[in-house]
Amino acid sequence: MSGRTRTAATRRAPVLAHALALLLAVGLAVTGCTTVEGTSTSPGASSTSPSQQPDAEAPSEFAARLSVTRHRGGQRVIAASGAPATDHGATLLREGNSTRLWWCGRTGGTKRAGTKRAGSKHASRASQASRTSTVILHGSARSPGGPFTGAGGTKRGKKSGATASTVLSGGKRGFDAAHTCDPSVIKVDGVYYLYYTGTTGKPSTGNAIGVATSKDGLRWRRANGGAPIVRPAQPKRNGYGAGRPAVVHLDGWFYLLFSDSTDSPGKSAGQYLLRSRDPAFRKQVQAIGARGFRPVQGTGASRTRSIADAADADLMWVDLLDAFAIAHQTGTGTTLTFWDRGFNEHPNAPVTVRGPGSDDPGLVRTLAGHALRSERDPCGAVPVDLVRAARATSKRPGLRHVGVDLGGAPGCADRADALRLLDGYAFPSPEHTMDLIVDGELIRVERRSVATILASNGVLARRPQLPGIGVTARLNSGAPVLRSRDGQTGLLLDDGRLWPLRMPALAKRIARRNESAVRTAGDIAWGTYPVASVLG
Repeated sequence: MSGRTRTAATRRAPVLAHALALLLAVGLAVTGCTTVEGTSTSPGASSTSPSQQPDAEAPSEFAARLSVTRHRGGQRVIAASGAPATDHGATLLREGNSTRLWWCGRTGGTKRAGTKRAGSKHASRASQASRTSTVILHGSARSPGGPFTGAGGTKRGKKSGATASTVLSGGKRGFDAAHTCDPSVIKVDGVYYLYYTGTTGKPSTGNAIGVATSKDGLRWRRANGGAPIVRPAQPKRNGYGAGRPAVVHLDGWFYLLFSDSTDSPGKSAGQYLLRSRDPAFRKQVQAIGARGFRPVQGTGASRTRSIADAADADLMWVDLLDAFAIAHQTGTGTTLTFWDRGFNEHPNAPVTVRGPGSDDPGLVRTLAGHALRSERDPCGAVPVDLVRAARATSKRPGLRHVGVDLGGAPGCADRADALRLLDGYAFPSPEHTMDLIVDGELIRVERRSVATILASNGVLARRPQLPGIGVTARLNSGAPVLRSRDGQTGLLLDDGRLWPLRMPALAKRIARRNESAVRTAGDIAWGTYPVASVLG
């Protein structure tokens, strides 16, 4: 080496060292995730196999780092079966003023629920439950903090599991004859869909995923002729199979997240994602791959990309973040990982929720599997409530609740975003009246008591930022309440349009609070009014 070359190399050495140190520091900074204490921790390393595309890496910068506030929940057992040590796999829906819970456990010998198989003429009564069978139970409560009572719930003053009964159990024949578990429930167009794991043998072998439908969430009918909708990709590999489904309905698509041990060499299981417009996934099936979703020949196609290195996970869509959230267990708690619509990037830094319970996180969701809206700050906060199992390591096994609010979301930044996120909310107006957002329009309501009746998502204490949103119509005191001859009701506002009421019973309440006259309109007169959006 010449003297000039040696001198140049000597000068470059400290520059390269400084650059490498800077890159290392940046890498460490972006791989952390926020815990409920607001500290930063490094996530555990995930393994990948040669046959799979690795999980997508986090980008160098997240769109937003979310804060964690309003911690809630505790050590109390909120629901338990006759054998609480077996309770796990919770799925929860917020419906009206109640929270509904389905989970799997053991009933200690109570009767199994009867179910129908699609296409059969008569209900097939399920066989008597054995004391070792894992089945699906149901309960309801006013809030995620319980206690959950009713079918599959625990009533005060009674021993845990004394009232437990199953809503879905193994049939006399079929892929789920010996075991039903891991429910994920959504409701679309008036129909409940329950996706679940089933097997004919031990729960640790030969699992597949089935779906059942219901009109009330209690009496279920197996769809797809009772056959599974997802089988293991490689049935002869790694005993567990395919199971632990989590389902979301978004823009006409059913998104199905599930684990499959048979296509995950070197892993216990991976988390894979399918979507279809058919709830039974018989047609138009797409799978997530290295370049997004692609059509596949059925649900048994080879799994090419795992999006989470976890055995159990739950899924929900977060409207405020315009992102999916996957909840899965890690060494420090339940970690929420956020993905954009195409599962290409992480728009937000991951968040870890600590607290009681550790296994099988179940998210409280809307009927479609979306995140609930915040009653305090729909433009900036996401309420996250989880129900988790405390089993082998707990002196008091059963299901426990923990919750937080994720703050700092950049919602309502523009007109369209504000109208979407504030739909169904009422809040103070600049005129010391109330404003109500309904289907992209703003109604100014003179009386707060009337706005409270019509606000389907609640009343906010403070007025949010509303970029460029004008008043569409005014609901003044004494505004006429119209009733048709066939019992329909509506409000005639100052814009000349008829705003139908969702329930006829609202007409009397509004007439009383607003000092409005109730008039009956004939068929011809009723039909002459331009019709606006439904209120209530």
